[in-house]
Amino acid sequence: MGGKGNIFVNRRAWGSATPRLLYSCLVYSMGSIFFGYLALIGKFLGTILVGPLTEKFGHKNTMFFTCATQIVGVIIQTTSHHPAQYTVGRIIIYTAVGLVENVVPTYQTEVSPPPLRGFFVGSIQLFLTFGSLIAGIVNNSMSKYTTDAGWIIATAIQVLPAIIILIGLPFTPDSPRWLVSKDRSEHALKVLCTLRRKEDISNGLCEFEIAAIREEGTSVTHKQPWTALFNHQNRRRTGIAVVIMALQQLTGVTFSSSYGPTFYKQVGLGKYAFAYAAINNGVSVVTAIIGMVILDTFGRRSVTFWGCLIQSLFLCLIGDLGSKAHRTGSETNGMVASFILYAVALHATLGPAAYITAAEVGTSSLREKTMAVATAVNVVVGFVVVFTTPYLLSAPYANLGPNLGYVWGGFAALGAVWVWFCMPELKDRNLEEIDQLFEAKLPAWKFGAFETKGMAHEMAMLKNGEGKVEAMGLDLEEVEHMEIDSGEKANM
Repeated sequence: MGGKGNIFVNRRAWGSATPRLLYSCLVYSMGSIFFGYLALIGKFLGTILVGPLTEKFGHKNTMFFTCATQIVGVIIQTTSHHPAQYTVGRIIIYTAVGLVENVVPTYQTEVSPPPLRGFFVGSIQLFLTFGSLIAGIVNNSMSKYTTDAGWIIATAIQVLPAIIILIGLPFTPDSPRWLVSKDRSEHALKVLCTLRRKEDISNGLCEFEIAAIREEGTSVTHKQPWTALFNHQNRRRTGIAVVIMALQQLTGVTFSSSYGPTFYKQVGLGKYAFAYAAINNGVSVVTAIIGMVILDTFGRRSVTFWGCLIQSLFLCLIGDLGSKAHRTGSETNGMVASFILYAVALHATLGPAAYITAAEVGTSSLREKTMAVATAVNVVVGFVVVFTTPYLLSAPYANLGPNLGYVWGGFAALGAVWVWFCMPELKDRNLEEIDQLFEAKLPAWKFGAFETKGMAHEMAMLKNGEGKVEAMGLDLEEVEHMEIDSGEKANM
């Protein structure tokens, strides 16, 4: 008889769901968005603003704006006396988060030499996990306070990264590619000489790099509109960036970072929830460092493929062990170990690979917009994951508990299939080479073996230590007018 009362079995029950009833319940259910998820709207706003800001003012000025936005948000939060004011502060802070998750990878992509691009761009995953570790420790410490000092201190600490960045930012240069896009090639050359080794400067590598960037003239100096992301030349690249950023969320990154303590409580380890969550975050920091190295050593494609398979394995193991009605102590410990090892695989592979690939796959004239759209999709998918996870995880709703591992494990397995057929290998590729790779319309698994041509290919060989400027027989007259002598360069 119980089944007859279930509205999913007795479809006629939906006949009582009048339009007015649906509307009224929907309006009230949106309250959870305002008080729990509205901050993600700020992050979405940041992803939309970052493209125009970076293209017009450059990465450096955009970072100044981002830090100022973060500080304003923290001030609003710490001085609030009402939930509405605190929520406004959260929205502003998350706007800064949306900005920084775009401007950091694109800047690092543009200034890094190909052999180190994965290392530097992947560092964003390291600092995200390190931030989660510090936040967890601070929140646990402040939870013991019964006065306003507890939440004020925990909130105010958010300003520290912005202050640290503001101190160091004046000593960083603008992106040479952005300077070239503004017809400031001489300044770009000087900046590049501060970023490269002395032997590269004396060998003329910097001049050659500027020449290679300028060879892409139209692509660099004339930014395309948003609609160009979806034309026949760019939609494949946009799709790759969007899918890998969505996949990062769909394999359960929020399940790991936000609902770890809830998971531990559900499996009967509530008194150890904070300790296990801290261990999880601490191990993730270490593995994020490993990811920064292996993505440049073994390539984005193979590392991400195996990472997705390993994530799927441990997530399904969580579901398998968790589905047992009477778990032994060893099986419970196995679930905890699987949860931590899943996080290890995520933060060493797909986590940083998503930022690296989304930042480097776009063409020069659409790089900021490609990253912005990919991050916006990441925010939307992340919102869906954050919103649904409590309902999937706990009673009185789906109450899947550990079985939720099967859901995220399934997405991870699908992710491995997508990586094999769709994700290109861009390791050691000059940014100017990547255009040629996509113009050749190659299957994803053939990108690594394809040999590009022209100055972009020669530039990549030089940066990878496989040639010399003199041996290339290159004519650098187009950059000789740039007034910077060898003595000046050597001192930079």
